[in-house]
Amino acid sequence: MTIARQNTVASFHGSNSVNLENLLKFVQLGTTPVKVFWWHIHAYGTILAVMLLTLSSLIYLIIHRSWSKLLRVRMHRDEWKISSK
Repeated sequence: MTIARQNTVASFHGSNSVNLENLLKFVQLGTTPVKVFWWHIHAYGTILAVMLLTLSSLIYLIIHRSWSKLLRVRMHRDEWKISSK
């Protein structure tokens, strides 16, 4: 009986290690596409963030330029009115 118990424990332990190895391989195969997907999303996210920052700064510059032109015209008109009096 002692020999039979040792064999069953050894075979049971051996089957668990094989299942764990298979499970680990399955988990690695499942996480690899997720890692690749995350890498691409992260890279495209960085590019998208830079593009949005560039676009927002261009919009700000356009608004600032148009407001400064409007203020210059008003200031020049006021100067002309003051100097003509």
